[in-house]
This record gives sequence, structure tokens and C-alpha cells, in this order.
Amino acid sequence: MGADLTLRVKARGDRWLSHVHIGQGTLIDDDVRVGGEHANGASRPIEIGRGARIRRGSSIDDGVRIGDRFEAGHNVFIGEDAVIGDDCHIENNTIIELGCTLGDRVRVQANCFVAAFTTIEDDVTIGPGVGLANDPHPGSANHACMRGPTIERGAQIGMNATILPFVTIGERSVVGAGSVVTRAVPAELVVAGNPARVLKSISQVTCPLDLQPGEYLGGSSEHQIARTVPGSELEVEESVASGRRRERRDHDHS
Repeated sequence: MGADLTLRVKARGDRWLSHVHIGQGTLIDDDVRVGGEHANGASRPIEIGRGARIRRGSSIDDGVRIGDRFEAGHNVFIGEDAVIGDDCHIENNTIIELGCTLGDRVRVQANCFVAAFTTIEDDVTIGPGVGLANDPHPGSANHACMRGPTIERGAQIGMNATILPFVTIGERSVVGAGSVVTRAVPAELVVAGNPARVLKSISQVTCPLDLQPGEYLGGSSEHQIARTVPGSELEVEESVASGRRRERRDHDHS
């Protein structure tokens, strides 16, 4: 399959031969654009790993590096110099702008916008319709401070959430659907709302069908003290278990 794909790429134009490197077993539909249009013929290498599947209407710009077993839906755009790890899935009509970094096993669902210079670490899921912003001063002629959010390892972002520039979502934290996150979220918390506020620790997330307390996302015990972010609206002083102990002490002294 890899050899057949190489022949198909060659047939589209000799300018691709020197800078597009495609791994064995990769399948790319006929109307996918790989590489930008350069009047002077200049281009930067594009690397696509083994066993990838890239579907109709998608576009991959110069300088992009993609790992093995990549899956792209229809009409996916990946901007210049983006780096994508192994076993990633980018679903239909999603935009990954230039300079983004995605780790391994990242899933970005349909109709998402990932702004330039965003970092998404391993094992993150981004729900449908999520927007990750990077411009704190829209309309300004100077974009020197432009940077997208950082989504740390294992975090889960719910449908239609918006995360503003420079914001960090901590490891294994969960952002509820429709939330607007304006400040950093410490690790292993569930946040929701506009602006997003802490609801609970992930150790408290349960399901009668398949989740016991403390099992969700491999979270820590509810007795662990959560780190705080000074001055943040999302600041958390203690875990819920510690809060319960304070309530009992207050009641005893009343």
C-alpha cells in the first residue's frame, strides 16, 4: 500500500517529491492538498508517518510532522509547522493552525478550532465545537504576545467549550460543555460555567455503570490536597474531603 501511495503522490506534481515523506501503509484521498503553493518553488519538508488515513477535502501545509497511525476526517486543515504525535484522531471540519503541538493519542472531535501556538499533551480529548483562542488583543497590529492554551496530559474538554489565550488546563482535569475558561485550572479538577469555576475533584466523579470513586481518569485520592493558583478564580484550598472535616469542626464549636 505504501508503494502505491508514493506513485499517486508523484503523479500530482514533481515538486512534491523532494519534501513530502509518507510512511508505509498510509492512504490519502485524491483531493487532499499536501504542501502550500510557492511561486519561487521553496518548500519545507512534510512528514506523515505509517498507517495514516487522510480523507477528502483535507489540507496539510509545509513543515508539518505527523506520527504513525494518524486519522483525519473530511475537511481537516493542519497549518504550517504543526507537530502531531502517534495515534492521533482529528475529526471532520477541524482547523489546527500553524505552530501547534499535539502529543500522542490526542483526539480532536468535529468542528473544532485550535489556534496557532497551542500545546495539547498526550491522551487529551477535545469535544466537538471547542474553540482554543490565542490572541489576547484582537485587532491589534502587533501579535508578539500571541499564544494558545496549554492542555496538559489526560485533560478532557467538553463540547463547545472556549479556552482563552495563555490558559493552562491541568493534567486530567475536565472542562464542562459550553464553559468559558479564563484562568488556569489546577490538575484533577472538574470545572464548568462562564466563567468556569470549580465543581469538584475528579476523584468524586462516579457512574453507577462503570466508575467507582477515584477511578475516573486515574485521579488521586480525594484526600490529596490540590495545588492552588494564587489569585485565580479557580483557586482551590483543599480537596472536598478536607472541606468536610472543616465543616464538622465548625459544627462542633457552634
